[in-house]
Amino acid sequence: MAVESADVTLPADAGRGDRTSDKTWRGLLGLLETVPTDLAEAAGDLAASASLLAGTPVTVAGWMDRRWRKLAGSGTGFAGLPRGGPPRVDTTIDRAGLIACGPGPVALCWDPDDPVDAATRGALRQGCVWLSLLVMGQAAGSEADVVTVEAEVIQEVSRQLLSERDVDQLLRSISERTLRLLESDICGVMLREEDVVRMRACVGNRASETARLRMHRGQGVAGLVFLTGEPAKVDSYLEDSTISRDFMSLAAKEEARSALAVPLRLHGELIGVLEVWRRRESIFTERDIRRMVILADFATIAIDNARLHDEQAQAVAETARARDALQQQVAVLNRTSALQKELLSTVIGGGGLPAIARTVAAELDTEIGVYGPDGGLVASHSGRRLVTSLPACVPPVAGGGRPRTVTRSGTLWARPVHADGDQVGHVILLQDGQSDDMMDTVATQVAMACSLALLRERAASRARAEAAEQVLWDLLGGPVEHRLAARTRAQQLGIGLGGGLRVLHGRVENVADLAAEHGWDTSQTDRLRRQVLRTVRTLEGRGLALASLRGDTVVAVAADLDRVGAKELVTAYSTAVHQEWPQLEMTWGISREHHEVLDLPSALNEARTALAAAKRLGGESVLLYEELGIVRLLLGSGDDPDLQTFIEEVTGPLLAYDRDNDGSLIRTLRAFFDADCSQRVAAERLYVHHKTLRYRLERIRQLTGLDLSRHEDRMRADFALRLMQVNQAVQADGTPDDGFPDLRPEPT
Repeated sequence: MAVESADVTLPADAGRGDRTSDKTWRGLLGLLETVPTDLAEAAGDLAASASLLAGTPVTVAGWMDRRWRKLAGSGTGFAGLPRGGPPRVDTTIDRAGLIACGPGPVALCWDPDDPVDAATRGALRQGCVWLSLLVMGQAAGSEADVVTVEAEVIQEVSRQLLSERDVDQLLRSISERTLRLLESDICGVMLREEDVVRMRACVGNRASETARLRMHRGQGVAGLVFLTGEPAKVDSYLEDSTISRDFMSLAAKEEARSALAVPLRLHGELIGVLEVWRRRESIFTERDIRRMVILADFATIAIDNARLHDEQAQAVAETARARDALQQQVAVLNRTSALQKELLSTVIGGGGLPAIARTVAAELDTEIGVYGPDGGLVASHSGRRLVTSLPACVPPVAGGGRPRTVTRSGTLWARPVHADGDQVGHVILLQDGQSDDMMDTVATQVAMACSLALLRERAASRARAEAAEQVLWDLLGGPVEHRLAARTRAQQLGIGLGGGLRVLHGRVENVADLAAEHGWDTSQTDRLRRQVLRTVRTLEGRGLALASLRGDTVVAVAADLDRVGAKELVTAYSTAVHQEWPQLEMTWGISREHHEVLDLPSALNEARTALAAAKRLGGESVLLYEELGIVRLLLGSGDDPDLQTFIEEVTGPLLAYDRDNDGSLIRTLRAFFDADCSQRVAAERLYVHHKTLRYRLERIRQLTGLDLSRHEDRMRADFALRLMQVNQAVQADGTPDDGFPDLRPEPT
């Protein structure tokens, strides 16, 4: 048991006891008067002198490396030493078989069954103190040496860490050096990612799961550090109750026995955890914690430096990339600027689409194709190549299609071409060694140049169309002198007005309905109307130069068209328009043929009458004025009833035949109607054979085109004859004074 220590004064009779001698006492006292320098030698001398004085073998033990170690002697009772280390200051353990004086790290042990008197025990206590001074002196020197060596090691480690620039390599270096410095088996660096710490570098692990560890606050030793921000350790991982059980199976797989983890802090903020594990039974000391904290501080600085270095390197790389991109953009800008000047010069010089294609191919040595609205190739150039890779025709695509398409032939760049708000085609370029930025800019420039060229052509066409339109309205509605001047201007424009002329009058019936149904604005309805006019003017092989659009009405003049040809022409116009606008409805009226330009105002009235009949009668989208019969008298304008024209269409050819051939076709036709269209009765009244009557009726059909077997044609002919009778001036003797024959039957 422990008792208070005191100085021991040897008794006067020391050395005269039964078991001791003067020589033995003098030997111990002389030893205590010396200054020991060698621990092993001093411990051996003390063990020998103490054994002689006590009369029993004595063992000298020292507290080193946190445990008792035998220094000298062959006594027993070594296992009875205090497991916690030497006693506290000013405290002595003095019991049977054991003496230890605090705070000295030395104890004397012997067989507790051998009694030792008080005087001898006092001398042994002084021996403990004597040797403790030597042990503590050497321990202090050793501690200083250890601190010096430790500082040197940490300094070298920090120097190596601070010289590392790659973050991943740095984290591995931290793990390797910490592993060696802490004499551990596993080491890992975990960095914070929001609410978890994730293993970024690990050495010494056997299980792959260790290198992929992710810990939340409170999970495992690292999670405990993440939670508290303070170092944490466990001396027996599988038995410790201060940590969670989340990773016990992994600890068992790694055979981990103890662990130590410290925080990695940067500017007061936890950025990660540094942790080591040992597979042997051991205890991490305060010195280990201190070492690891110092190393963690250096590691944090090194990580921050490496990150800053990475950021700086990235900034330098981004600057270099920006510089290269800028240089490339400058090069593209210089080249495209030169190309743009060439294209503008080509357009201003009157070059069309072929000239533009040739300019681009010469400047860039690339293939180019310009396609029309129907997808057909309008202009192209293959550069230095003998054979082009571009297709002769591509499907028409709204909006120009995909701007960049990779094909077997290469990368194709497409751009839409617009003119007057309409897409009129697109350009396609084949990329061949040029950069994407270059092709993107060039494709846009070429499309713009094509648009300018088409606008220039359209401006010229529009000027010509406006001039032709003015000619048209002068011909249709101007006074005589304007019509004569308009005929001259038409000849100057290359518009022929020879032969029979017909006026075509068309109307778009349901534009407003379509606009309401599809939600069109004014620009879209105007585009539809322009498309109708463009079709009339430019339909392949059948376009009319003299055409105009006012509101929903189209007016045009066509030459040398018979009835069938006139109907086929306007039907072709309607069909072409329906291909783009299937729901669009159009109605047409067509005048008779007129051989004089001065008669075109009358032709316009005829076309209007035919259009009105087509709208009111229904069933027919195209009507010719000749087909209207008496209906045209009802629909005609008040200032031009056209009675005489109507009469002459039927009776004119018959009167001419009778005059030239001394015939009786007019009288025969009248008799046929008076006989209620009975050929037999009419023949009897005319006193001719019925075959003669049949022959005359056939001749009438050939001359007038009227089929008297049809009710409509019979009514038209009958009405024309009756109007002719009304207009005749009958003289007193019954003979007309205007040259018309007498319609009365021949006398018997």
